Order: sequence, then C-alpha cells, then structure tokens
Amino acid sequence: MTAYMDHKDLANERITAERTKEIAGSVRRVMDAVAEAERSSKRPAGSVRLEAATKTRDVGEIMAAIDVGIGLIGENRPQEVAVKAAGLRRQCAERGLAIGRADGGGSSAGTGVSAAESSAVADTAGTTGVRQSNDRQSPAGARAAGHVDFHLIGQLQPNKIGKVLPVVDTIESVGSLALAEKISRRAVARGLTVGVLLEVNESGEAAKSGCNPKNAIDIARRIGIMGGLHLRGLMTIGAHVDDEIVIRRGFEHLRRLRDQLLESQDPGTADCRELSMGMTADMAYAIAEGSTIVRVGTGIFGQRAFI
Repeated sequence: MTAYMDHKDLANERITAERTKEIAGSVRRVMDAVAEAERSSKRPAGSVRLEAATKTRDVGEIMAAIDVGIGLIGENRPQEVAVKAAGLRRQCAERGLAIGRADGGGSSAGTGVSAAESSAVADTAGTTGVRQSNDRQSPAGARAAGHVDFHLIGQLQPNKIGKVLPVVDTIESVGSLALAEKISRRAVARGLTVGVLLEVNESGEAAKSGCNPKNAIDIARRIGIMGGLHLRGLMTIGAHVDDEIVIRRGFEHLRRLRDQLLESQDPGTADCRELSMGMTADMAYAIAEGSTIVRVGTGIFGQRAFI
C-alpha cells in the first residue's frame, strides 16, 4: 500500500466548508483558463474536457469538484480507485448522477461534459449539489441526465487490472501491447468493454512510461481489434522542460499520430479521437496543439499533502 494511504483516509466523505469553497473557486478558475485557451487557439468553445486528477484526494474533495461541474475524474493508482469507488458512487447517486462504469457493464465512451459546459454548470450550481434539470441539451441537464466519467490515468500493473475493470470506464495509461492484451483477456472474461487510450512517450524521457512514438500506429491498430477494448484515443505527458517549442512539438506529434489513425480507417480506429495531453503547467500549449482532455490536479486541489 502506498505510504500516504496510511496517513490519510481517502474514503472520507466530509470536508470543511472552507475547503469546499476553496476547491470550487479553483475549479472555476481552471475552467476559465481552459475557455481562454480555446479562444486564443481559435478552437470551438467546449472542445476541451477538464479532467480532475484526483491522486491523494479523498471522496469529499472529489465531490466538491463534481458539485461545481467536473464531469471527468482521473485516478493514478488502482488502490485509490478501490478505496474511493463506493463512496463516490453513493455520493453521486444522492445527486442523481452515476459515475464510472455503468451497471450494465458497458463503457460510457465519453459521456462527460466539456469544460465550457461544466463552467456553465458551475455558474448555476452551489457547492452542495448540481441544479437538476430535465433538459438534456443544457449543461446542467447533461449532468442531471447523468454521468461522471471515471478514468485511470496512472500506471497499471497486470495484477491490479481486476481492481479497476469493475469501476473505470476508460484506462488512459495503456503503454504497451502486452498490457493491452492482458486487459483484453480480463475484460472478455468478465463480459466487459473498457475504453482505452494508448500512452505514447513523446518526450523520450526514460522516467516516463508509454510506447515509442515509432511503434504507436502499429500498436494502436492492434489494440483496435482486441476483444473487450474500445480504442478511444492517445495520451502523453508533456516534456519536463521550460522550452515551449519542445513541449508543443511533442503534443503536435501526438495529434498527427491520431489524425493518421483516423485517416487510415482501419478496423477499430474510427473512435480514436481523444488526445489526453496537457496538465496544470502546460495545458495552454496542449490546447493550442489540439488536446481534447487536459488533466489538472494541483490547479484544482492545490499542492499534494501526501506524496
């Protein structure tokens, strides 16, 4: 078990009013930043989804973000998925929302709202719950109609696959053919289909996971025809440098790989549209280069108290 999990109750469902207000304000600021990056890049409003990266955050903190419009959360560790799942489901159900894998076992395949839609929800919702609506076309209606996507964004060891399959609708961190095959076998055995993003190591940094960009097209094509898997896109972590040109080059290359897969019209690649790239520090660059999902943790929840 990860050390910080010995010191923090990640299943905790109650936080102070001050902490709730703090998270709500941060969510709104990040949503505004996403919207501004869309405008600056001349991209359509709502083309980017904000994913709250919830590593080390407890159920109460996560729900504070959901209550002001977050429609997509990403967990780093399977252990945290297992600890938080029941509380998140219960709290979401009280708000008329579902989270993660549907009871029927199907993949939700991207039913969460965009950052722009979520921002509208945040403007019309208090910190104790999202305003309900029967209008499915409105942002609030999309949430009330209801679903919060639940992704795994951290590394997945084969012996932990069983912890996440019943909970998450998408695994973003599939960085090898071998891991994809293992997930496929487990999903098929359970009668499930799980969304996957192929993780590509665009920076080439040894400390980062993901497949070699040179092999990404071939691996993605092979994943696309595996049973139990739904290829939904590509993911990368930006280069850990201060050079905007270098960071953007990696994001641009991932976009070109995605476009190449879509243009190929190979079996299983038709839905390979997502580009999960960009985090708190580099999300504006990622959005300029075509990101459809930005993963933000510290920008929403602050610095982690437990590492």
